[in-house]
Amino acid sequence: MKTEGSPAAETPQPPPPLSPPSQTPVAPAVVEPIRVAIQCEEEGRTKTCPAFLLGFVDANKVLLNSPRSDADVTVYATATEVALIDRVHLRFVGHMPGAPSVIELDVDVDTRKTDDEQRAVLGPVFLQGIALFVRARHPTAVKVELGVPDGLSEVKRKGSPWAIALNFEGNASYTEKYRSATGELNLVGRYITKRFRALTLQSLHGGLNRQPPLTLEDGTKVSLDSNQWAFRGGAEAIYSFNDTWSLGVGSYTAFEDPKAQYKYNSRSRAALEWDMFPSDDPRGNRLAVFYHVGWQVDRYNIRNDIGERFAQFPVHGIDAVGSVRHDKMSYGLNLSSDVQLNHPSRRHLFTASPFVTVQLGTHVDLELSLSVTQRELPAPDPAAIDPSDYEQLSRLSFAEPLSITGAIGLTIHWDPTNGVRNDRIESI
Repeated sequence: MKTEGSPAAETPQPPPPLSPPSQTPVAPAVVEPIRVAIQCEEEGRTKTCPAFLLGFVDANKVLLNSPRSDADVTVYATATEVALIDRVHLRFVGHMPGAPSVIELDVDVDTRKTDDEQRAVLGPVFLQGIALFVRARHPTAVKVELGVPDGLSEVKRKGSPWAIALNFEGNASYTEKYRSATGELNLVGRYITKRFRALTLQSLHGGLNRQPPLTLEDGTKVSLDSNQWAFRGGAEAIYSFNDTWSLGVGSYTAFEDPKAQYKYNSRSRAALEWDMFPSDDPRGNRLAVFYHVGWQVDRYNIRNDIGERFAQFPVHGIDAVGSVRHDKMSYGLNLSSDVQLNHPSRRHLFTASPFVTVQLGTHVDLELSLSVTQRELPAPDPAAIDPSDYEQLSRLSFAEPLSITGAIGLTIHWDPTNGVRNDRIESI
């Protein structure tokens, strides 16, 4: 109630108007990738570390290659050589909430496989390890799928060091009057371990030529047909002290037909080799030099121009081989020398042989080679040559100072099941 002389009651004031809402949009949360550092402790013989592992990181947008100081996860890779297998141990060390601190996984990478085949084996194991760290930060970025492993009920067998290879080479031509064919068969048995290699070789060569006879002025017909054969056999053994030095011994003997250079020929040698690459380098990379010394025994079908039908003498030489492999193809060059130790100017031989090998299948290889040889040796005595013997005359090319030979061959091989390769001091 209002009374006379009393102050008037205060009228309530309306509240101040609210300020309009801010028009600045709220920034969305930043989505950060998983920072991964790759550390190679033992690289092994494949491209696993760092090439393949870095490739897996770059191939997934949720991962980012980073230095170890900034990494959320550090992957330590250690490769252990087991025959032809690189047993790769991957150790994932993380510092992320909700993820394990350490994950350790193993995977066997076959060093003989191609890069794509090796990545196909290594990739799933890498993703298996990194997935738990990715899921801790980005749960929707991980998908899990299980399959049935190959050979689930099979028991892995212990491998065998024994191997066998069968090599064929040949050519032929045919017309109504002219026919010719040559062929060579090589059977090789091997025993191979990491440090020791033994080999036995049996080689058979044969050929024939049929053509019309040559008619002389007096009506005499001279046969132009020819037949040839040769057999060679022997064995060698090599021991590797380490990945650089090897020592080997070998002996081979050959028998040839009566029109060839030798009735028989035997050579025994010892060799010491230095290698740049391990004996079972996965890509077939090889660079090696070896010195050999030994004794040679010859029995000739035709007396030579210094009056010898039989000779024996010490020999020595230096050989070198280099080769590289790209997927299923190998390219290489062999350089060899053989010199009579006590009379170098009388007998010496130098050969350069580039070659290409193509792996057609698991057990089949195609080989192409070219050999260029420069030689010096006593030539056949002209007085010992029968001028009416066409076959004998046609077989004297062994005395020519320069020869060039090309060859194409197919090799069927069954490798040791222990997975070991050993390429030390080949062909002593």
